[in-house]
Amino acid sequence: MDETDLFIINRMTEDARVSFRKIAKELGVSPDTVISRYKALQENGVIRGSTVILDPKKIGYKGMAAFMIKSSPTHLGATEATPPETSPILERVIKMPDIILATKTVGAHDLLAIGVIKDIEHLIAAGNEIAKIPGVKDLHVSFWVEKAELYPKYFII
Repeated sequence: MDETDLFIINRMTEDARVSFRKIAKELGVSPDTVISRYKALQENGVIRGSTVILDPKKIGYKGMAAFMIKSSPTHLGATEATPPETSPILERVIKMPDIILATKTVGAHDLLAIGVIKDIEHLIAAGNEIAKIPGVKDLHVSFWVEKAELYPKYFII
């Protein structure tokens, strides 16, 4: 990657709908150059897609919750059926509706999941669903209702 690739990435991170022609003009190169660079970034897995950013409150969610999960050692690791970078608990949590991020962690908890929550009943139901997953030993929950901004630009995973 060079400065042209980085410019394309930064520009599209700001606005994924910006035209290749506009980026080309800003860079002082041809649109074909931008298109070919963009395709190469996609083929190499640098750019994995684009997304729409929703305002959770405008679609019925009142807050967000962090679920900090402690698991038994036998359930945290991979099995023969899952690759080493996955966890059976993590696989179940990430498939839950309303969970927007789930990952392994190092520290007091083994896994972290962040989700959008409609109300207290929804929070309790989501917590109970996680707690029932085989291998979950302990669950701590933090809930907040203040404004939380999510910007895909900062989700470099």
